[in-house]
Amino acid sequence: MTEAVRLPPLREDLRLLPGAAGRDGAPTWTLHDPARHRFFRIGWLQFEILSRWGLGRSDVVADSINAETTIRAKEADVASFLQFAGYAGLFTPLGEHGTRRLSAEAGRRRLSAGSWLLKNYLFLRIRLLNPDRLLSWLLTYSGFIFTRGFAITIGCLALLGLHLVSQQWDAYWHEFQDLFSLEGALMVGVALSGAKIIHELGHGLTARYFGCRVPAMGVALLVLWPVLWTDTTDAWRLTDRRQRLAIDAAGMASEIVLAVLATLAWTVLPDGPARTAAFLLSSSTWIITVAVNLNPLMRFDGYYLLSDCLDVPNLQDRGFALARWWLREMLFALGDRPPEVLPPRLRMVVLTYALSTLVYRFFLFMGIALLVFHIGFKALGLFLMGVEVWWFIARPILNEVRIWVRRLNGVRPSSRALVTFGLFAALLAALIVPWHGSVSGPAVLRANHEATLFTDEPGRLVALVPSGTHVAAGEIVFRLESPALDSRLEIARAKAAALRARIEGQAFDPDNADDIDVTWEELAQALAEARSLDAQRSGLAVRAPFAGTIVDVAHTLRLGQWMPRREALGILIDPTDQAVEGYIAEGDVARIHPGAAARFYPANTTAPLPLRVASLDAGSTRVLEEPQLASVWGGPLAVRRDAAGKLIPAGSVYKVVLDPQGAAARAVRRVPGTVVIEGDARSILGDVYRRTVALLMREAGL
Repeated sequence: MTEAVRLPPLREDLRLLPGAAGRDGAPTWTLHDPARHRFFRIGWLQFEILSRWGLGRSDVVADSINAETTIRAKEADVASFLQFAGYAGLFTPLGEHGTRRLSAEAGRRRLSAGSWLLKNYLFLRIRLLNPDRLLSWLLTYSGFIFTRGFAITIGCLALLGLHLVSQQWDAYWHEFQDLFSLEGALMVGVALSGAKIIHELGHGLTARYFGCRVPAMGVALLVLWPVLWTDTTDAWRLTDRRQRLAIDAAGMASEIVLAVLATLAWTVLPDGPARTAAFLLSSSTWIITVAVNLNPLMRFDGYYLLSDCLDVPNLQDRGFALARWWLREMLFALGDRPPEVLPPRLRMVVLTYALSTLVYRFFLFMGIALLVFHIGFKALGLFLMGVEVWWFIARPILNEVRIWVRRLNGVRPSSRALVTFGLFAALLAALIVPWHGSVSGPAVLRANHEATLFTDEPGRLVALVPSGTHVAAGEIVFRLESPALDSRLEIARAKAAALRARIEGQAFDPDNADDIDVTWEELAQALAEARSLDAQRSGLAVRAPFAGTIVDVAHTLRLGQWMPRREALGILIDPTDQAVEGYIAEGDVARIHPGAAARFYPANTTAPLPLRVASLDAGSTRVLEEPQLASVWGGPLAVRRDAAGKLIPAGSVYKVVLDPQGAAARAVRRVPGTVVIEGDARSILGDVYRRTVALLMREAGL
């Protein structure tokens, strides 16, 4: 039997207000703590306990409830509410004991200098003004916005604006594309700043309209990102849930009204700053309202709308508590009671929401950590990134693991816990045991002998060999003709013949004997020109430098087509002598060695090709020579183009050349794929550690 507990006096400034009916129709009340401006929803049992608090003892309170109501109360129920009231700070401190308790509570809330800096770096709320009186004054002139007529008018204007924009859609879309630039982003930021002021005024005016007090407005810095806020906590006074939903949605509704008016203004204003401002408000406001404010996984308007729709106050914390209980039961079957009893369907909704939020926040905070890392200089970025990862990701996980260890210490594990331990041990072994021996990377199968065939001289194409044709060394593959070149060659030959005839005549003519040396020089020049022209005509026949297969002949080539000098006609490869050229990450270089076995898996569905490592570059690849593997052409290797158009790998990759084994590869063109090389076995966890350390050292300039 629970020992009776003496009840300390409650604070006299607490106020008990009527609340909305619960989901089951039972009455509720709202307990208001004006000193901390906090509200607590309590049920019928808690109300009866508070009503009899002056009786002074937990057993007397429980007996009184049992005697005067239909509720079956226990002393444990009173003790549980006593614990909650102490945690919430609802007691009046009496004597030395009460003073020590308050001092201890204040000491727990007091942060060290480092903790204060970290907390305020991650989230800092700055109160700017008390807008209550201003909102009351504005409400006297803007009460019409809460009428049905105003809502109908805005709806009609929205339809009109969409119709007018559809008639100028090309101009609207063109301006929207201009937003994806640095200048456009700055202009959107300015526009959103103005829209968010209207957003917060919407919350405040709606709260005042329903009689709530709005004690503060200000700016919150969420990881140094400014976010406006309005204190509408007083909405918990309202017993009508629809009024709270109206306050939740008022900010988005205000932005939508602003977007509707801005859209209409854009359609009628002439080009200029005013029209640009109207466009910014009409476009960015719609997008941000849907993408950010309606997101229930963060504490924006969508979260409070979902919380009030489900009628689950403090949805996120209660959901997290339920998720922790569910996870512990799924893993260890501890047999704990759930943190609260909810209807099965509602419990599933709250649990799904909590798990979705945890996954979303994990990736969100990882993204914020990377953003913080890249914003600051390297040393500061590393520190701030570490703070983000520790505070938002590692710290909550470690705290939960500590609870698991404490709960399981000295307790005989259940069968489910044994299964969990077994799966965890298997996973840990898979991460620690060095079984991970293969190294993979993108690769391409290519010929060792490959030549692009070009035209040496301009001419008209009169013969060609189609792709896929095997040719012998020296065989003519493409033939061109040039009537102009033929004409010049005939003229040169005729000139040479005429000069020979002149020389023969001069030999028997004493009067011209002195000019014979000049004629011989002219003949030498003519013969040299003829030989040069003959060599050029020989170049019109494009021959195979080695035996192989012709590939990649342009399908646009036609007989009779005129071709310029140095025009590519096709590629000659030797399919009997090929190699695989692959690229592996820097962290895997030390794991592979020449002679190691490997396999090449082509992108097409052909069988894998056995290989042996022939060579590995000592330095990282500076320029990627295989465009098929480049990301700009849809390949797996991330690259960027430099000023000269060369493909520069985004990270450190090393080229490895591998020779086919067994049956020779017979691919007639370059085939992309993946190479898997047998390397030294390492554990996955060890690889992650080494790569992380290497990344941190490189980014820190060490």
